Amino acid sequence: MNEKLVINANLLRKEPEFGTRVCVVEKAEAVTHDKFERLKRHPMQDNDLIAENTDLMFCDVNNQYHCLLIYDDDQGDGLLIESEGAPYARYAQYIPNAKLLYENHMQMHLQEMKFYCPLEISRWDDDEYNEISPNEASAYESEINYFISDFNLPEEKERGLMHWYNRGNSVDQKVFSAFMSVEENDEELVGVVTASVYGQLTKDELEDLREYFIGQLSDGAGESLEQRPIKTPDGEIYVSFWSFDDSWSLQTTEEMDRTQSKELTEEPEMTL
Repeated sequence: MNEKLVINANLLRKEPEFGTRVCVVEKAEAVTHDKFERLKRHPMQDNDLIAENTDLMFCDVNNQYHCLLIYDDDQGDGLLIESEGAPYARYAQYIPNAKLLYENHMQMHLQEMKFYCPLEISRWDDDEYNEISPNEASAYESEINYFISDFNLPEEKERGLMHWYNRGNSVDQKVFSAFMSVEENDEELVGVVTASVYGQLTKDELEDLREYFIGQLSDGAGESLEQRPIKTPDGEIYVSFWSFDDSWSLQTTEEMDRTQSKELTEEPEMTL
């Protein structure tokens, strides 16, 4: 078995200098092996993916190239492209192991983003469900989180809820993973979806992600979770991340902080 490193690259002969340029990857796109092979064999032919992203490729005033990276999702190599407005690879460089380079870069630059929601928690007592207050539920934080962690499917191990997203858009690229949990906030237990995000989400991307999480909490993973009993020292409890109550919402950390700040600064109504 050959365990030596194999690199696909062009070897140049007697080059007087290896000049390099700063190339900024504005967007990375994974394609099938067949599509990558066609692009590799015919880089001067018009390509739909390049045509769709011409606005991202240019050379700036600092002589830096802003590029599109297209890589083989199966074998990992890629092409770094600056089309200069053309629908084909006018300027390009073959990049061995481009997928690994890009994914490692993403992992190193992921930022945590949290979404919070109220919980409905109940206990089965005397043949009926009795609701537990968010304050009382704080005592069961560790039991609930342990159950949720064990509840995740094997295919969700790496990306959590994002494993089922599969919309092939910018959110799919920027949001690497998202996992459900609970945590105490202001002495009350709340539901949390913690996302690992690469870069900054636009307003539209944020709302797209929020809408997806709401769907998961109401009809997907959240619906499945709320039907399963969680053992605690005080008996079995049921946890729901979703409610039809008009007061239910899914807020980012910044949105929740603004809401709490507003509630603290509002003056109570004067009544006689």
